Amino acid sequence: MKAARTFCRLPPHPFSSRIHIFLLLFLIIFLLIFPNLIPTGVCATAGDGPVLAVSSIRGVLEDGRPSSIIIVLKNNASPSKDPVEPAFDRESARNIMAELESSDEKIKIYSGRQNAGLLAAGENATVQFMALTDGADLGIYPLQLRLNFTRLSQVIVSGAGAAPNFAFSYEMATQELPLQVKVMRGPKIEQEDLEGETLPGAESVLKIVLANRGDLPAADIQMQARPIAPFLMVLNGQQNMSLAPGESAPLSLSVFTDENATSGYYALPCQISYRDGQEEETRKQDLAVLIYVGKQSSFPWMYLAEGGLILLLLAGGLFGLRRFLSSQRRIRIVKS
Repeated sequence: MKAARTFCRLPPHPFSSRIHIFLLLFLIIFLLIFPNLIPTGVCATAGDGPVLAVSSIRGVLEDGRPSSIIIVLKNNASPSKDPVEPAFDRESARNIMAELESSDEKIKIYSGRQNAGLLAAGENATVQFMALTDGADLGIYPLQLRLNFTRLSQVIVSGAGAAPNFAFSYEMATQELPLQVKVMRGPKIEQEDLEGETLPGAESVLKIVLANRGDLPAADIQMQARPIAPFLMVLNGQQNMSLAPGESAPLSLSVFTDENATSGYYALPCQISYRDGQEEETRKQDLAVLIYVGKQSSFPWMYLAEGGLILLLLAGGLFGLRRFLSSQRRIRIVKS
């Protein structure tokens, strides 16, 4: 026969129950103090996130000419005190796409969306746009800069122990920034005056007075003449000058004119090159200088002819006077 087994349950010890309650309370208090250590399904929400702003704008719009607008963006968010990779920093803006828009139909933006990449807190990024104005009046015009980017919204922690799992969640964000740009004429070099004229078959030195009729400075101004008939050769003066808006200055040219040229006005094609004071870009423009070719004076030849005639007359008079005097002597001798 098998012996019968009997089990008896001892009553719980009162001290053991107190330990269990104490441990449970300690665990609850610990998890409340350190919520990031919750093993499953806990979310860490991001803070204020990136704060994008326009730090500076360079460039103006010139009517009828493609112009460049350079915009410097800055993330004004406060940098994190703890060293964090920018890709995982909740204050960073990622995948920034910048788009410039104009509500005025006279200002056309030809550049599409510009990629500014990743912009951490306190950092700058530069984007550039090309625009063209067509018949816009001079003044200040509003533009709109639209920024689309992603930012860190939350971090989900899962797992337990020394190897937790992190899941980063991002969200799309849009920010619109108002801008203002100037529409200007730019540097405009024109002929203000011409001093001197040319003569057929001679070399003449002319002074061409150039003026800046625009509203931006022009530097290193040079003029290259391209001679055509009746001008055989033109020597350009090696004068590099700069003109502020409203200023003027002379340039010298040595012009050799064909000796068979008839009197009148003739156009001398020239090309003017200079650097603008904004983008340091070399510009060129054509200019036709109207030059007067005078008549070759015949007065010296007339003077020579008249002088020769006078000399002939004097010589003839002297010769006649001599003959008259000699004839008178002969008559006196015969009578005597």
